[in-house]
Amino acid sequence: MPNPRRPIIAAVDPSDVAEWPESECEAVERCPVCGFGQRALLHAGLTDRIFRVAPGRWNMYRCGGCGAAYLAPRPDRATIGRAYSNYYTHCAQNVPTVRRIGAIRTLLHDWLNGYLNSRYGLARHPARAAGRLLIPLLPPLRAAADAECRHLARPPAGGGALLDVGCGNGRFLAVAREMGWRAEGIDFDEQAVRAARAEGLQVRHGGIELFDDVRERYDVITASHVIEHVHDPVDMLVRIHRLLKPGGRLWLETPNLASLGHRLYGPNWRGLEPPRHLVLFTPDSLRAALRKAGFSRISQELRGLVLYSIFAASEAIGRDEDVLTASRKGRPKMSDVLAEACEMLAPGQREFLTFRAVKEK
Repeated sequence: MPNPRRPIIAAVDPSDVAEWPESECEAVERCPVCGFGQRALLHAGLTDRIFRVAPGRWNMYRCGGCGAAYLAPRPDRATIGRAYSNYYTHCAQNVPTVRRIGAIRTLLHDWLNGYLNSRYGLARHPARAAGRLLIPLLPPLRAAADAECRHLARPPAGGGALLDVGCGNGRFLAVAREMGWRAEGIDFDEQAVRAARAEGLQVRHGGIELFDDVRERYDVITASHVIEHVHDPVDMLVRIHRLLKPGGRLWLETPNLASLGHRLYGPNWRGLEPPRHLVLFTPDSLRAALRKAGFSRISQELRGLVLYSIFAASEAIGRDEDVLTASRKGRPKMSDVLAEACEMLAPGQREFLTFRAVKEK
């Protein structure tokens, strides 16, 4: 019997991919990040081998100016929704960083809850208070826990206003609300919006354009794995900058084109995800885009433990297997552990770019 919590993977032969209608594509002559016109072909003939719902073969180019990559041509704004008909925000579940299986992982799970309760004011159970002291001694676990809470500070007295752009089913909004933030979200996915509202979360259907007549409303805005999906990423950053109060902060995460995983797996790298990922950044091109939008004090954070799932998914793509169930099952290869250590020491090679930036007063 199919698991109702997981998307259904269509049995599609990747060698027999239908074409995305040419009339529903738009040309991209210049880099959507920096506007530079010179480019080099990075990957040719990419297909949707993850959700297997989007027709078409796609070429990805690397910009000769900023180093970002982008699809050209790409689905236009009116038809891109077709690529999301089976997207995971419909049914994303709250998966713990460490599952409570076996004695050691049960102990780590409870320590993580103790750390989250102490550091972020959550009320996770079961929890061991010793985690407050012990988890900081385990950098990958601490990084994964901090990223789950998006490195948020405690809200200011009286509560702070937070907006999550592309909030999906509201999993992070619930965490932020538990921390004491007045949390709101927006998302294009109608099913995800309904799921979030069913949990009592304040979510609007649509994109950042919903706030065209609003200025300086939020203390914090977060956007997890959103910017790579939009046609004009710099415009999105400008609109976010406009919505933040002076001194407000942006937290943003997106796949890293310069990652070790992309170098190892090439066109099979999980982060490419054509044609939903229209633009992919390197650390330098993302910093440049943030500065172009007006942000300063840009810093990069470590997102721990994500490499294992990315590598497992990339290998599944290469074998033409179900990507969404690919997993190391809690037993990563030794080569993965070494790669994780390399990415900790070399921020430019991490699988995700996890950035924070400030709108100056």
